[in-house]
Amino acid sequence: MTTTQSITMNSRLVELCTLVDNHATSIQRKGATAIEDFFIEYEQDVYEPSDVQTAKLLYYLTDIQVRDYALGLLEPDNADRIIPALLYLVNNAPIDTIYINAPASLLAALHYEMGNTADAFLILSTAQADYSLARLLDRVFRYNWTPSGFAKMRKELHPQVIANIFGEDK
Repeated sequence: MTTTQSITMNSRLVELCTLVDNHATSIQRKGATAIEDFFIEYEQDVYEPSDVQTAKLLYYLTDIQVRDYALGLLEPDNADRIIPALLYLVNNAPIDTIYINAPASLLAALHYEMGNTADAFLILSTAQADYSLARLLDRVFRYNWTPSGFAKMRKELHPQVIANIFGEDK
């Protein structure tokens, strides 16, 4: 990433601000849909979002419900598509900012479920230590919670997140 791109992304994110403490389900619906569409459509060298779209994706992921919705979309069976998409977000998020937390944590969680604990630890180190999902994952990794146990918890949470965001619509 060039310095110009980084400044542009930072500028775009400053304009958007964050969704921390957001409770507006209309924004959460828009964000969850955008993230799901991104995971479906993203293929390296085939589809890449514009800087504006990338900033919006990083912005939406600052909302905990949107992040948790994305967590429910992670499946090792789709890792060949989701890992490059999350790497794209991690690589475009300004480091040491709130915007890197969700994509780094999501990518770490997927690697953990796939049995790549070393990669999961390394990726998680790019998220801020006080970020809620990073703290949870750090505990999961350090206490050797089984990847299948984490996957089960993630799958049980997803219907609740869907209900919170979409109600009966999804």
